[in-house]
Amino acid sequence: MTDYALNDRGSLDVVTENFYDTEIMRVVGGLSVGRAQSWKGFAALVPEPDNPFDPRTVSVRVGENKVAHLSAPDAHRYWHPLSRVIASGYTPVVPLHLEAELQREDGVAEVDARAVIDIAPPDMLFPLNTGPAQAAVLPQGSSIKVLDEQEFAEYLHSIVPASGEGRVILTLEVNKVRNSHGVTVDTVDVLYERKQVGRLSTQMSQQFIPIIHYAFEHDLLTAVWGTIRGSSFEVSMTLQAARASEVPAQWFEELPNDVPELLPEAEHFDVPPAYVAVESDRGRNAKKWRKGFTAASRAEHTETAAPSKDGPSTDAKRDRPAAGGSSPARAAGVMGGLKPLVTGLLVLTAILVVLGVVLLGVEPLATTLVLIVAVATGFMAVYLHKTL
Repeated sequence: MTDYALNDRGSLDVVTENFYDTEIMRVVGGLSVGRAQSWKGFAALVPEPDNPFDPRTVSVRVGENKVAHLSAPDAHRYWHPLSRVIASGYTPVVPLHLEAELQREDGVAEVDARAVIDIAPPDMLFPLNTGPAQAAVLPQGSSIKVLDEQEFAEYLHSIVPASGEGRVILTLEVNKVRNSHGVTVDTVDVLYERKQVGRLSTQMSQQFIPIIHYAFEHDLLTAVWGTIRGSSFEVSMTLQAARASEVPAQWFEELPNDVPELLPEAEHFDVPPAYVAVESDRGRNAKKWRKGFTAASRAEHTETAAPSKDGPSTDAKRDRPAAGGSSPARAAGVMGGLKPLVTGLLVLTAILVVLGVVLLGVEPLATTLVLIVAVATGFMAVYLHKTL
């Protein structure tokens, strides 16, 4: 399916630990102990209604690799808008920032990872209007104030949603105006649904005029993301667009229109089965699953006692059965049995050294044999200690 870039004006922590070590290592490309590595790129958000652990799971995938999932509260908040994108025939994608480091704990190598996606709140994911089909949409950037919007306040008040804030798709057009000195200059008008709603400052206009001319030469309008805010008394508008120096060369090659039209809003959208097992689902990390289960139990208990507010969250590791749990249990039992042996070897080594000192000068041959045995037991104790 075609990618649908969700509004990324915000950030959200997603769950990585105890689940996706193998997949994260594939994406990052190998990890070294104690050395953190990072990866940035786009990831797909995939609802999994057939997930055997939680039918409301939303996984975070880089290609075929599941590297994270949304926490349970966040998955419930984003389920409906993500379902709408998928039902419309698109794959919802967001920027992903992944940091990972290989650590050793109790002789076992584990991946310590943190992942953050750039995504707006659920009610700000989609624009209030449909962008023009013949337009190139600029990448999002820092906010830019739209000037003179009060001249169009009556029309803008009809756009502001009941929540008081909404995202919109605006278009930019070059226009000539006469300034206060009587000089004609080029400025950029800001339009909503082909109606002017403001303009950019003369200085800011110079940042966008070359881009607008380039798109026009390819028979395209220049579209940008914007935000409208208002109440019964006032209204304001900003646009979020990359300046000319920030626009990547690839944009000029592709001139993308990545805000396609979605299905009309509805109470429910069907989502196809999408669950794919990861390595830990197959029972290869049973010890780690138990750790994840314990963490999930604590997180759920805390959440029940004090519900969290909407926002970034790393909680809610889902309860998953630890398949193949008998092997780690046997390994732990063997390690526990070896610890007294190490202690005994160390004590025997100390006794032999003392005996060797006592026999020194009395029985040279016996002293040599005793010290040889002491060295052997000492090395054995050190070896077992390092193994544990």
